[in-house]
Amino acid sequence: MSLLQRFGLGSGKPTSTTTPSSAPRDDGTITASPATPLVRASSTSARDSHKHNPFTVWAARALQANQADRSLACHRIWADLPELGIKPKFQIAPDQAVFAMGSCFAREVEDALVKLGFDVPTHCDVLFDAPLLTRGPGTEGTRPRAYLNRYNSMSMRDEFRHLLGLDKPLEQGLLTYGLERGGTAELHYTQSLPQVGLEGTLERRRLVRNYLGPRLRASRLFVLTLGLAECWYDTVAGRYLNNTPGPRVLATYGDQLEVHLTTFSQHLAALQDVHRCLSGVFGDDFKIVVTVSPVPLERTFLEQDVVVTNSYSKSMLRAVAQEFAVAHGNVDYFPSYELVTVAQPQNAWAWDYRHVKPQLVGHIMGLFRRHYIAEPAA
Repeated sequence: MSLLQRFGLGSGKPTSTTTPSSAPRDDGTITASPATPLVRASSTSARDSHKHNPFTVWAARALQANQADRSLACHRIWADLPELGIKPKFQIAPDQAVFAMGSCFAREVEDALVKLGFDVPTHCDVLFDAPLLTRGPGTEGTRPRAYLNRYNSMSMRDEFRHLLGLDKPLEQGLLTYGLERGGTAELHYTQSLPQVGLEGTLERRRLVRNYLGPRLRASRLFVLTLGLAECWYDTVAGRYLNNTPGPRVLATYGDQLEVHLTTFSQHLAALQDVHRCLSGVFGDDFKIVVTVSPVPLERTFLEQDVVVTNSYSKSMLRAVAQEFAVAHGNVDYFPSYELVTVAQPQNAWAWDYRHVKPQLVGHIMGLFRRHYIAEPAA
């Protein structure tokens, strides 16, 4: 199967009952007709948008004009705190609870939202006061709820189902790996807590489900932060792991574990499953804000530079987020990814050039509040 065929392209078979995407003209040349675009604008609408939208131009063609117009994108992104044109699809009540799910950047988002006065049920460090969920030595300075980090869309879908009591295999121990001396590796969550046995691992899952499950059902706004495309897969379980297995897991279970560089269609399908799952609980009475984590991949297990793997991951997930948002009236894309990646590096990144400075995260979520929150009438 060719690469094009793997992505459903170039198979030579019509994909619908409409006319083919290209047809011969009388003179024998081929005129392509476009497939269904993500967004379609008439020429009149396009001209109007270009005329009235103040955010359409990156830079002027002449130096003097460029220097004079500070509204150009080249100036806005290089400000100490970058600004983008944001046009929300919907508004959010100021007292709306925000249920967040995603990688470490989602934890940063939670911190910033709490400082802005939001109710964030997933900002739940108190949950980790339970003895079984207490962190071990050497983890000082890390967030207790890092245990909840969710690194890929397929694992995110599994966690929504788990919290809603819809995934019995996870409740019964799927993606746990027994090790020597009675320890169990937990690969549906992160490995930020000391290993315990299988019974303790399942009890941890129950504690998280009992705490966050009711809070998920009481929420109507969900912020999803997409993370990675290089994912570990268990061929026996038929599931994607949430994070990377350690050396002892690989030594014992390596024959059933694989690394996958996952595809656009896999992540879009997982997000559509999340939407269907939430629709089954709330009907149409919920909203999703989706974004992409700017935090780069820490390491790759593929025969290519980590920068190349990361570039594929982020660009693909960014496209997934756009298509997911366009497909649903109650889903919107928020450009936190762009607000970090186009910013001046010294203003954006911590010492490791992976994690985002809290000041910029606070600014980004301030923009979220400014644009999305429906302030009460005076």
